[in-house]
Amino acid sequence: MNTVTATSVDSSALLGLAARMQQLFTDREHLVSVPLTPVAYRDSDFRFDGALDLGQARVHAEFSDLVNRIPTQPVWSPGDAPHLWDIYGEVLAADLADSTLTPNEQQRYQAASAYLYTVGAGGASSPSPALSDYRAARQAWLQADADYHQGEQAAAMSSDPAVRDRWTRELEPRLRQVRDDAMEAWQTTGHKSPVEDAVRELSELALKAPSSIWKRHRDTFNPNLPDQFSTSPNGVRYAPTFYTPAAALSLPWTRVTLDRQLLLTLASQAPPQLTSTLGGIDDAVQSLAFDYRVVSLVRPWLDPPLELFGSRSWRLPPGTTPLSDGGNPPQGRCPIYVESVALARNLDLTRRVTDPIVVNRGDTALKGTWILDLDTGDQGGDLFSGDVWWEWLTETSAQMTPGRRSSIVNLGVVDFDTLTLDRLVTLTYGNVPIPGNPDASNQLVDGDVFAVMTSEGNFAKVLVVKYGYNMLIRWVTYRWGGPSEEHSVTTPQDTFLAAFVCRLLPKSPDPDPSLPW
Repeated sequence: MNTVTATSVDSSALLGLAARMQQLFTDREHLVSVPLTPVAYRDSDFRFDGALDLGQARVHAEFSDLVNRIPTQPVWSPGDAPHLWDIYGEVLAADLADSTLTPNEQQRYQAASAYLYTVGAGGASSPSPALSDYRAARQAWLQADADYHQGEQAAAMSSDPAVRDRWTRELEPRLRQVRDDAMEAWQTTGHKSPVEDAVRELSELALKAPSSIWKRHRDTFNPNLPDQFSTSPNGVRYAPTFYTPAAALSLPWTRVTLDRQLLLTLASQAPPQLTSTLGGIDDAVQSLAFDYRVVSLVRPWLDPPLELFGSRSWRLPPGTTPLSDGGNPPQGRCPIYVESVALARNLDLTRRVTDPIVVNRGDTALKGTWILDLDTGDQGGDLFSGDVWWEWLTETSAQMTPGRRSSIVNLGVVDFDTLTLDRLVTLTYGNVPIPGNPDASNQLVDGDVFAVMTSEGNFAKVLVVKYGYNMLIRWVTYRWGGPSEEHSVTTPQDTFLAAFVCRLLPKSPDPDPSLPW
């Protein structure tokens, strides 16, 4: 087995990873966008929990810019697409419906808001301890649920009875228990029911009090004010965006192995935009393994996005292109936004390779009218075991004739040293002799190269060093060695942004005509 460190990610690995991520995380509320050019960060630079050094600050700014571009789907290529904070600024400046909260509803609204958010001295809101616990527990359950479905789908797509049996007997009960435990933790220490009740209460009452919601968001971050942004080390402004759990790079990751059959199935089901760019799974690929973990994005400046984008108590000026038409899939200026990111590391692409073995090689004077066995290097013998006959028909007529069980092709004056076995096996061989007359019609000139498929099924390249009745030649005869595995692995320090899991925006804006405007 041979292991090499990959300096780039193979297209087969990218296709397998992309197709798996799309299958795993696409649902009725989410679409998945995958980058066809690998996006990778060094582990030491991709940690944002605490004071940031210069490298971390640079990567944090780049990451914040990247995940807040309005995505394209299924292939990630946002280019110069607007940022989510630009769209957010438009919504903050939108026309709002009048407030119609009753005193009792105002009390309920304030109680729900106080349970979910803590307001700082400057008026900026941040998640309360209960909401923070909820999000951490929800993230743990999402990872456990993704792990369960990854195993379930892998077993369902496998034709190996042993794989399906192991899923049924061992993996399914264990992963189901992990998911159940995560749900129990979400319901208890994660305050699932009270937080969701408060969110529901806030959402229902917010329709009658849009000005209060908009004020809370403006007090936290107003993208229409330039001084609200952070500035990267290279002078680019951005709104800081993080991921949770913040310690994700130090937590356990799930290891996934996709065998050849599963890779081929995934490739056949992948969107045409992926396969047209990345091609298919090449013939040598046997498997792809990788570690993955899903992290949710944390935007302190937009929390939560759907509280504004999903509200029906705002509208844009007439004639403005909507953010989303709510279709399937949605269309518009901001039909989706990145909600979470699937990270991957330790990619290991396994190929079955066969190494060339030199059967024989040498330099000799091939005598006129003699036969050469390129497998042994012997001259003499007959055309049954021999490979080429330097045949002189008359003093003015000669040709290089293949043996009865060999075949030949002339390549002309080419680079002998760079001609490999991989190239030799692709050539088209035949039984037509190569002209070698001692006149202008001669093709076996000094520097000419011809190839031979030998009587033993090997492949030889032959260089004419000096033409003549006794021709000086150089040859190398190859055969394939036994197959072996070659592993192309990424460095442990690299973390890849394997997929962007994007939340579908409902119809937005979708002003409620029954509200007072």
